[in-house]
Amino acid sequence: MKSFLKPFETLFRPKPNETGYRTKKRYVLVMLANLAYGGFSILLFFFQVYSFFWMSEISGNGDLPRPNVGGGRMRDPFLFLSSPQNIVYLIGGIIAIVAGMALWQIMREKEIKSVKQVTAAKLLLPDEKAVVETLKRFNFELTQAKLANETGLNKVQVHRAVKRLETKGAIEKHGYGLTNKIILKKDFF
Repeated sequence: MKSFLKPFETLFRPKPNETGYRTKKRYVLVMLANLAYGGFSILLFFFQVYSFFWMSEISGNGDLPRPNVGGGRMRDPFLFLSSPQNIVYLIGGIIAIVAGMALWQIMREKEIKSVKQVTAAKLLLPDEKAVVETLKRFNFELTQAKLANETGLNKVQVHRAVKRLETKGAIEKHGYGLTNKIILKKDFF
């Protein structure tokens, strides 16, 4: 089973030299293909349901098709709806549309996250950027004393940067013995 899924795992993994635009373009193409296939499959299913329940044989005098009521031989609707072809149309269409919508949601979340990161990076001062990058490297939390050692800034610069970031809502500061524990909020970065 795992060997069957191997080609699909590498389909969406970006290549080392690939830009974000090409990856996004690939996601968009797969999303549109899923939505188109799903829509087409469901449309075929409903067309067959329509033709089964509402289309009667066209009379020789050119009348419009009428519902098959009364006189004709009525087929069993359960057998029609449970035929493999119709089940494949319906379930395949639903799965394809759900997959397309999931890809759309993933793309949307990535885009929102990248916009937040770019906006936050443009609004930060250099010492604030140093603090944020150091917190990212150390799993989004670090003590204030260790933060001063790792960033190369002195304790006063770190204190001021932490205070500014705290007022911006980018970090949380909690007392931790004689120092503070600084936690970077992941939804910002």
